[in-house]
Amino acid sequence: MSTLSNIFTLTGLTLDEAIQQLDQELPAGAYKAVPGAVDLTDIDPNWMRKTLNHVFGLCGYGWGYEYDPANLEYRYESRTNARGNEYGVWSAVLTHLKFWYRLQNDTASVTHVCSIHASGASENANIAYAMKGAITNALGNAVSNIGFQESVYLGLRSHKDFAPNGNGKVTPQPAPKPTLAPAVASAEPAETPAPVAELADPGQTVIHFGKMKDKTIAEVWKSGPAGQGWVRWAANTDGKGYDPQGKPEGIHLQRMARAFLSLQSAYAG
Repeated sequence: MSTLSNIFTLTGLTLDEAIQQLDQELPAGAYKAVPGAVDLTDIDPNWMRKTLNHVFGLCGYGWGYEYDPANLEYRYESRTNARGNEYGVWSAVLTHLKFWYRLQNDTASVTHVCSIHASGASENANIAYAMKGAITNALGNAVSNIGFQESVYLGLRSHKDFAPNGNGKVTPQPAPKPTLAPAVASAEPAETPAPVAELADPGQTVIHFGKMKDKTIAEVWKSGPAGQGWVRWAANTDGKGYDPQGKPEGIHLQRMARAFLSLQSAYAG
């Protein structure tokens, strides 16, 4: 009987190693701001495919995806910009995609095919790009469930962690040098606030104050436009919203609200 300790990807990685590789930091150029939401991070889908090939094996053998063309819907929509001018975009929605990957036991005598189902959407002035974007968006939503760039979704990694250098490329920002503070005599050791536990799903974070108290972020978001506005206020991505004032619970809530918003749109387009 197989156990988790003797199950491997087709490239020979253990499950623990696969999880680490899926969340490994990518080159700086793989991260960029989501258009229209500079505090959210988009991930280059080419690096997603490269990572999946490395972890599971060549696409079509170690991993892949399937969808029914009938589930790829598209329509042309007219929009109005901030200046009142009309323009058109193609909106594409893939209502169902199945992502699969293979695992095997230590003797390669038993193969497991695992699958994850997802949907995706995209908009573009070019219909072909809109359709391609919907497929990529659905694939990204699926692989996020097995930990691909999990640190981005949890708000622990961002395009802001990288800064441009003189040649137009981006390099990781160096960690700030520690500064020594003068010693202060104290009769009693200072208390360190207990860390707030991180949740794998930021939407399950329970709000601890105000009219939304005791509700989860996901519940508030699903309640409608007013609830979605509250989540954006809590995330404070524009600098005009909630100020946690250094309180651990508030900082945690804000980080989880930002991570939740990232889950909604990190794969935009």
